Amino acid sequence: MGKTTNGLERLMNSFKVYDEFDEKVYHDAHLLLHIYSDVLWGIKNSYTNIVCECKEIYGDASVAVLDVITEFGSDLKAKLLHEQLEDAEASKVIIDIINAAMLKLKTYPSKGERYHEILKTTYFSEKKYSENELLDMLKLSRSTYFRQRKKAISLFGVILWGYVLPEFISNNSVGQ
Repeated sequence: MGKTTNGLERLMNSFKVYDEFDEKVYHDAHLLLHIYSDVLWGIKNSYTNIVCECKEIYGDASVAVLDVITEFGSDLKAKLLHEQLEDAEASKVIIDIINAAMLKLKTYPSKGERYHEILKTTYFSEKKYSENELLDMLKLSRSTYFRQRKKAISLFGVILWGYVLPEFISNNSVGQ
């Protein structure tokens, strides 16, 4: 863990400007977190619709049926459903990368667990809490919440774009 931590600290420092996190990293990470639950809902809904449509049209809810039909047949509906499934799978990869960044955030030695809790409660919960509910749950004053949330979002962005995503790309581009 020491090597990873030192690497993360160097990466964090490379994203800092005058002791403040790079505003672009913060802004992009904030936007991503803000739309996360909607994207997750959309993926689940899309996948459920594909499975239901597959069962209705082909009598089988197994998505493997689509692979067979598209490989050996010329059924345009099956090809469309297969493309939609591939899009849903690509979106799932993005969700997995975001979740990996959240796990890395949690293990960050300086307030990582606290930052993880703040982001999880604020952005990853199925229930949307009011500001007062968040403050009560996290046992924070309003100013402390917003200050720590900004730091958590910035650190999340650095981990995501500077560590997890490059690692994912590196691991998935070998041999391609």
